[in-house]
Amino acid sequence: MTPTETRAAIEQLGLRPSRALGQNFLVDQNIARLIVGAAGLRDSDTVLEIGPGLGALTGLLLDRAGRVVAVEKDARLHEFLLGRFGKRRKLELVHADALDVDVAQWAPFKVVANLPYSISTPLLTRLVESPARPSLMVLTVQREVGDRLAAAPRTKDYGALTLYTRLYYDVRRAHRVSPSCFLPAPEVGSAVMTLRLAPHPLLEPELEAPFKQLVRTGFGQRRKMLRSILPKSELGDWVKPDALDAAMARLGLPMTARAEELSLAQWLQLTRILVVPSPPAARPSS
Repeated sequence: MTPTETRAAIEQLGLRPSRALGQNFLVDQNIARLIVGAAGLRDSDTVLEIGPGLGALTGLLLDRAGRVVAVEKDARLHEFLLGRFGKRRKLELVHADALDVDVAQWAPFKVVANLPYSISTPLLTRLVESPARPSLMVLTVQREVGDRLAAAPRTKDYGALTLYTRLYYDVRRAHRVSPSCFLPAPEVGSAVMTLRLAPHPLLEPELEAPFKQLVRTGFGQRRKMLRSILPKSELGDWVKPDALDAAMARLGLPMTARAEELSLAQWLQLTRILVVPSPPAARPSS
């Protein structure tokens, strides 16, 4: 939809785009085509679109995929989409909060979406940690989330989200998107990110929970040295000071190392070295 058509639809619906719901509608058709093109869709693909809004991506997805499941929380937008695309047999339109739906019911699937900025991080975390992970995600997110996903060690954006995501996905930044591509324009820039599921697990399933515990604890106090945090935390009964020192020496890490200084490969190695046969039960990731 053009900016003029988008304004007309917003006025027709009596919408006041909600910042709380992350309602910034994409009006740049070139960006819409770039997003959908990056997914490399085929007739055999099922695509999950979260927060379709006024349908800037939906029509393009219907033209390329075999099935499109669009999850929209706003009742007025849901009705608008029914009127615009309701006759397309490929479309399943779901009126729900994406944080409440079980995405496993549509597996196997890909995700192509302009994620609502207000819930982008928890929603991305749910998708990444789902037992039915999408094989590919092409997502428009606020630039700071994109920076965190693409961050390198020893940078301010590098953190738990970076590592949790890369445990399963190869992450690339496909394009930067100006605020002017949306109506209303958000206060921050955006980025189109591609996340492709790794062909092979990077870590044994039984070590995933301890890995996330270690990472979460390490980045919980990111300015402190790991050897001053981990043995004194809830992990202390299986991350003993002497074991941690030995593990860090084995990995060639200085005793002053902080969480942000370790690469994903080093976090994986640290987990394998430290975990004893029966570590304490992991708490759910936040």
